[in-house]
Amino acid sequence: MPRAASPLLAAGLVAGASLTAVSCGGPSASGGCHYENWQGQCQLVAVRTARIVDRFPRSYAVLEATYEPVSRAGVFAPPPFRHELHVLAEQAAAAEGTLRSAPLVDCTVASPVGDPCAPRMSAAIPAFTPASVAPAATGPVGCQKIEQGGARAPVPAGLVFPGPVQFEPDSAALGADAERLVAEVAATLARDPKIECLALRARTAPGEAFVLANDRSQAVRRALTARGVDAARVTVFEATAPAHAVGPAAEQVDPTEQRRVHFTVVVYGAP
Repeated sequence: MPRAASPLLAAGLVAGASLTAVSCGGPSASGGCHYENWQGQCQLVAVRTARIVDRFPRSYAVLEATYEPVSRAGVFAPPPFRHELHVLAEQAAAAEGTLRSAPLVDCTVASPVGDPCAPRMSAAIPAFTPASVAPAATGPVGCQKIEQGGARAPVPAGLVFPGPVQFEPDSAALGADAERLVAEVAATLARDPKIECLALRARTAPGEAFVLANDRSQAVRRALTARGVDAARVTVFEATAPAHAVGPAAEQVDPTEQRRVHFTVVVYGAP
């Protein structure tokens, strides 16, 4: 006789089953997969920051946790599923810690099932309770001032940032040299609070995926905020579609120079 779902399960968060089904449990008289009555436990197999969303004056992180239902003897389990959690960017580490604090959770197939071979799941994922956050400033701050009209103090001619940050082909990972350079940039920002907004702009080399430009900028931004830089002081200028040269002109282009993130001070002090 199947056991009833616990109250904790009933209150569990629902996550869409968006990964490929690993098994249908064999053929049946009616065909297809039959997980409708499945319940058991799900193993946390991965947690990652899927993306960062800038909404001035705040930045938000979207965490993605992947869970895998645990098979029991003679019973096929549903396929893995993902759960998304939206939090303030500065609380991402704490939220990830909350998810990892429960590596094994009770779970069951949700109703309605949806796709019978990749059903919706309900799981007793621990709820994240964020610490109190200071209210956002009522006026424009940091990079939000880009959209504010009026005069601004000119950027001093002698203010030069180290860089740019160099990346390997087809990669958005920061190497050791890049990490040292980012540390220098963070120190420069710490020394001069008049640097209210630093913009990051990236490009991609011929043959690379266009999305790498934004991925590289976001990697540098995360590295800066991890070193204590206020996220409101750093913005990413979205890359435009690359226009790479063709023919003889293309041979004169050094792809190394295009796999970089450049720094530009766009708001400096008060007039």
